[in-house]
Amino acid sequence: MQINPNIQTVAQGTFGVSWDGLVQGTVMPDPETRFSLSGGWLDPASTQSVWGGMGISENVPTMQLATPPTLPQPAQGGRVAIATNLTGGATLLTLTGFSVFEQAHAMVNTPQSPVPLTDVYGQVMFHRLGSMARIVLQMDPTLAASLYDKPITQPVSWDFANQRIIAFATTALPVKLLRVYPSGCMTVSYASGTGFATWNYNGAAAVVML
Repeated sequence: MQINPNIQTVAQGTFGVSWDGLVQGTVMPDPETRFSLSGGWLDPASTQSVWGGMGISENVPTMQLATPPTLPQPAQGGRVAIATNLTGGATLLTLTGFSVFEQAHAMVNTPQSPVPLTDVYGQVMFHRLGSMARIVLQMDPTLAASLYDKPITQPVSWDFANQRIIAFATTALPVKLLRVYPSGCMTVSYASGTGFATWNYNGAAAVVML
């Protein structure tokens, strides 16, 4: 039997000339900010699931005096909801951070919905605004070219309906833009009719510092 140790094979689709892109909802490795990762539980009033890279609003954890407690205890974090605005006040689901996939071990995916999702009362992992974590967010693909060679403080806004960065409107998203990709990124496509979330393998995304 002849053996050639130099022969190598790869599975179909696992090798390419260039793999330069981003995955929505992931965090760039950084020893200074890894401890800023926080968690909570998804508001039972939420009408849709949560995935990585969504704008969230966090509440102060509540001590449950009932026996047994009717809601998760403070050790499990505060109630988390999908944010709806940037400056709406304490009771109006104001943006406080962004959800991520890191350490979100309770998220569930299926063949019909391959993106990991958290449902009500489920665990939501996130980084807060001001944490300086560098995370990947989906963006409007037509916006990327206009941001090249501009200051990283270039103002942009957040589309709460489609969960992505868009051109500046009335209120700036409080982040710094570190990199932008107009295509070639894994971003989330959500179908409200079925509740399924699938991967778009040619989406636009940006690395932002919170």
